[in-house]
Amino acid sequence: MATGKPTAITGDLPEEEEVRLAKEIGNFVFLLLKGIKNIGIYKHAESRYAEYLEPAYNALTAFLNANEVLPLKVTPYTLEFKKHPVYEDQDKENLTYKFYRDGLRYFMFRQGIPAEELLKFVLLAMGKVSEAQLFQEDMVTRLWKENFMFIEHIVVEGFGFGDMSEEEVEIEVDKIIGYLRKQLAANSDDITRFARLSAEDLELELEDVDQVRGGIVSGRTASPEDKTWVQEELYFEEKKRLFAKMVLILFQTLELECVPADYDLMLDAFTQVLDTLLVSEDVKGSVALLQRFQTIATKPLPPERSQMIRRLADTFKRRMAEQQRLDSVGQYLLLNKDLNEEAVKAYLSVCTEEELIPLVDMLSAMERQEGRRILIDVLAVIGNKHVEVFARRLDHNSSNVVKDMLAIILKINPENKISLIAKTLDHPNVMIRLEGLKTLAKSNEDVALRYIEKAATDNDLQMRLGAYRALAVRSPNRAGPALVKLMQAEDYLGKDNRERVAIATALGETRTQLALDYFNQIFEAKGGLFARGKSNDLKMMAVVGLQAHHSVPAFKVLAREVQNRNNSKEVLQAAHKAALRLKTELQGGQPGEQQDG
Repeated sequence: MATGKPTAITGDLPEEEEVRLAKEIGNFVFLLLKGIKNIGIYKHAESRYAEYLEPAYNALTAFLNANEVLPLKVTPYTLEFKKHPVYEDQDKENLTYKFYRDGLRYFMFRQGIPAEELLKFVLLAMGKVSEAQLFQEDMVTRLWKENFMFIEHIVVEGFGFGDMSEEEVEIEVDKIIGYLRKQLAANSDDITRFARLSAEDLELELEDVDQVRGGIVSGRTASPEDKTWVQEELYFEEKKRLFAKMVLILFQTLELECVPADYDLMLDAFTQVLDTLLVSEDVKGSVALLQRFQTIATKPLPPERSQMIRRLADTFKRRMAEQQRLDSVGQYLLLNKDLNEEAVKAYLSVCTEEELIPLVDMLSAMERQEGRRILIDVLAVIGNKHVEVFARRLDHNSSNVVKDMLAIILKINPENKISLIAKTLDHPNVMIRLEGLKTLAKSNEDVALRYIEKAATDNDLQMRLGAYRALAVRSPNRAGPALVKLMQAEDYLGKDNRERVAIATALGETRTQLALDYFNQIFEAKGGLFARGKSNDLKMMAVVGLQAHHSVPAFKVLAREVQNRNNSKEVLQAAHKAALRLKTELQGGQPGEQQDG
């Protein structure tokens, strides 16, 4: 990085210096593109956008600290620094084309630019803007709205100049642009923050370009209220009145005048209407188009016209289900703040088995809970005869995907649903095994118990803990003997404390007489001198189980043991605390509201 006073680069420079600076700028652009790529890949991680752009921002800051300003000429496919291309992309979806199309010819980055302003500019540049959106608000207007303080621009529009050829006009305009660029890069107090030339400006007899200064804007400046009112009126006229009238006229023409020869023309017209609605995220309006087709098809019309309308409606439905339009609905599901669930379900109802895989892929990528719920409902209807499509994804690495597939399978309710769900118990991801176990625990079918019992022997502690509780809830009479057997095993007290507590709690939650008798038996057993420690630990687990039993007989056992001086101090305290807590719960209080007694 250069030291000392920054140098201006708006004038003529030696060729070697231009090349050196162009390389520095090229490095900045390379880092910027890399940051943009990361933002595109991780577009939902908004909190990390600044991190992705940090290397580019550091390179830009270093350049501006040495040179004060970075001017870049905009062409349809390149960015240039003094005729040295520093960015080039021949795709019209590049960073520069939409700016160039709206008349922008230069960007100027000034020293002191904050990272937030660079990020706002990047998001504006990388955003995909449709023709319909640009009709409402061009890129220059979008730049102006951002109110950039350190990024300036020059715009040219409306070139027409009497009998002069295009080449001659371009020469004259380049002179003006060159002048304005120098003004933008100047250090004086009268910096022009942005400039916009129209055809009227070119009609000036320019002997000295300085005549333009101060003459770009004339008349009373519109107030913010004026601008808001005009924009609202234009928007309402364009979106609400003209568009609605156009659609109405199309349907009237279809109903009253069309002949079979007009089929292709009408199909293209309605397809354009559909795409316009989807771009503006009006899914409800898209569904209304289909409903209007269905309404017209029921009217008494000439046979040829009626047949054409039905054919048109069928083809229109197929176009609604095409991949790019489904992607638009997916974006609406992901990003729109006010989801119209009924409209989305009605739209996706046009899909058939052919769209099953694309919709499953859309669900797999969906990160919004509301969107996933809607897609689950839709897929359960469309894929009710293709359960295998969802079953194949039960081995997916994402727990969310597996959870969604389980939800769809449960909604379809096939005969073999339990065996399908049980497949998840063999998944290497414990979170997915837990999800399968949770689903099995909700099933009322006896076959599910066999799989839950299998889960109780799983190698993972979390799975075993979940299985103990699920067994107690699903089938207390079947779970009781198995849990008693686990507590009687020689290795019970050697298990992880969490597992000991889980087994005792699950046995208590069966609320069976078997559980109560076993806990009572633990307290009545006479332990020898060397078995006293083991007996004490078992009694502590019995206290846990009795509290979980949540019954009056269990409370009586605890109250009795509080008075039993043969118990250790630790057991007495635990029994006293559990008895108070259970008494509170049995009297209708909250678990934490302990009472004396």
